[in-house]
Amino acid sequence: MVSTDQFRQEIKSRLELAGAQGRQDLTIECGELYRSVSKLPVFDPWMIFCRNAMRAEMAKTDRLVFDDSKASLLTIHYALPRNQSPAPISN
Repeated sequence: MVSTDQFRQEIKSRLELAGAQGRQDLTIECGELYRSVSKLPVFDPWMIFCRNAMRAEMAKTDRLVFDDSKASLLTIHYALPRNQSPAPISN
């Protein structure tokens, strides 16, 4: 099982890399993030941890691109540079 913290670390790593590349934004899709970190199918019941991590990393400047009742359809457009730190969450 992959924890929310593991997903958050991957998101932070991607945001840091995108920022270092001088990008203005980064879009992350829940299903892709989940597959890359967990190596499990997107219908796995543990996807809620991925979704929670994505939402926890959102700042006021970020926006939800698409959200549906299925966690695998969550997509978030993160603005760069990161000026606000999201609040820590616990599992």
